[in-house]
Amino acid sequence: MHVKQFLFFSLLVFFSFSVKSQTYDNLRVSLLTESPRPTAVWTIFGHTALRLSDTVQNMDIVLNWGSFDMGQPHFIWRFVEGKTDYYLDYAPFDYYIFKCNHEGVKVSEQVLNIPDSEKEALLQFLQTNLLPENINYRYNFIFDNCTTRPRDIIEQFCEGTMTYPKQTQPITFRQLLHQYTRYYSWLELGIDCVIGSGADSLVAFRYELFLPEKLMDALDRSVVKFADGSEQAIVLSSSLLFQSSDYQPAITNHSIWNNTFVAGFAISILYLILVIVAYLKKYRFRLPFALLFFVAGVGGCIVTMLNFFSLHPCVQHNWNLIWLHPLHFIGCIGFLFRKSYPLIRWYHAVNFVLLSGFLLGWHWIPQELNKSFIPFIFCLWVVSGLQFVVLKRRKNE
Repeated sequence: MHVKQFLFFSLLVFFSFSVKSQTYDNLRVSLLTESPRPTAVWTIFGHTALRLSDTVQNMDIVLNWGSFDMGQPHFIWRFVEGKTDYYLDYAPFDYYIFKCNHEGVKVSEQVLNIPDSEKEALLQFLQTNLLPENINYRYNFIFDNCTTRPRDIIEQFCEGTMTYPKQTQPITFRQLLHQYTRYYSWLELGIDCVIGSGADSLVAFRYELFLPEKLMDALDRSVVKFADGSEQAIVLSSSLLFQSSDYQPAITNHSIWNNTFVAGFAISILYLILVIVAYLKKYRFRLPFALLFFVAGVGGCIVTMLNFFSLHPCVQHNWNLIWLHPLHFIGCIGFLFRKSYPLIRWYHAVNFVLLSGFLLGWHWIPQELNKSFIPFIFCLWVVSGLQFVVLKRRKNE
């Protein structure tokens, strides 16, 4: 029998026995939170799982809503579209710890105050979700992910009304993400490119809890209120469950090229020198100028795709489309052909005006913009200005 099939069969037996036994005193429900680590893009935000353990029935399993299969057809394209399916996975606790040790993970455990009267319904709910036809779900990074699923389950089966602590200060989705990407400036630059002005809306406290550590911290300060006015903490105990000897928190890379503003500034100086030489010496520098607009065109395609066609949240109404768009391919093509065309000349004129307006109106644009955009915008601005002048001069000659 396949391992997964065996585990699934074991889970069904466990759930069926638990439901029939009508005794839940020994069943413990815990929230497991993996701390952020710099292993991959998806690990820098951390991870959440549920643990079900029963010493009497010799059962200890971990349920995880964060699994995905990169072997799915067109996985990358579907992810860009926001049509990626994640699935509910499960594993024996010992295997989970073995995997955490191998991957260098730090895990905290919070034993939850789920009353015995709700455990039967919780087990039935999980049993239904573990059926092969139910394990898949449409992943949404902010509103439906590996952390929001356990959060919703805790709210549903806490018996009373979950009351979270008050929000200490207003915050936006972008600012929440920046708390985790501040050590990875290129990743932060990419995220700021693709998320639009919707990410700058203020977030209600409950919606901060799509991030694992945010949920963990909130639960430690949350209570369940009952109809009779009484209340009790939702977390019975908190502890550091496991920490691999290889665990590393966020890594600060002091390399000059890890600072996107400094790297962008260096690149902008290089292009400024090329522009000055090109103007004074009448050199064309076709390849470096074409490469600049080609990269901007590729980035523009990604931003345009996400803005108009993706189901991902907060990627619409993106003001970065003013400076990062597919029309930059016109500029790229213009540098590769010796013959100049009116369309290319007017493209550079319009591009120069748009970029000028974007830079001058920086602080009035209703979207929080990454300051590291400035040197890259400057490169496009100065090259378009040069090219318009050069092409107009050639026309007059």
